[in-house]
Amino acid sequence: MSEPQLTRNRIMGGKLLASGLLLAGLGLAALLLASEQPFRLPSGRPGPGFVPNLLAACLLGLGLLHAVVGRAAPTVIGVARAGAMLCGAVAAFALLLPVAGFLPACWATGSLALTAAPGWRLPTLLAVGALIATVAAVLFVGLLGAATPLIGPR
Repeated sequence: MSEPQLTRNRIMGGKLLASGLLLAGLGLAALLLASEQPFRLPSGRPGPGFVPNLLAACLLGLGLLHAVVGRAAPTVIGVARAGAMLCGAVAAFALLLPVAGFLPACWATGSLALTAAPGWRLPTLLAVGALIATVAAVLFVGLLGAATPLIGPR
């Protein structure tokens, strides 16, 4: 590798580390602020701090992940492809939920959203999509009590 490439890689690596740590810091600050709200109510239902705590913890985790595994910015074609796949994932959820139920809609949405990232193979996409659907069902239908059937039309 030439000297300019090494210098560029060091600069990009430092920027990615800094941006990841900044996101993690914001997530930690949000988590500290959100922890003042009750996570659960005495009745066992989610309290006003449930979603803020969940989102803050996700931001903290994603920031740390970005700091550790951060890569250079993708190409314009990669960004357009990712945007199209994410829009398709949202459309799939909206179209499948009333017809097929929560689990199939989440599975299709998770699998399509994962295609936004390059390098995934079809069996892995489908397996991770099933994992996402399972976690979403446990969270939304099981813990939050969403009134939607897991499989089948409404």
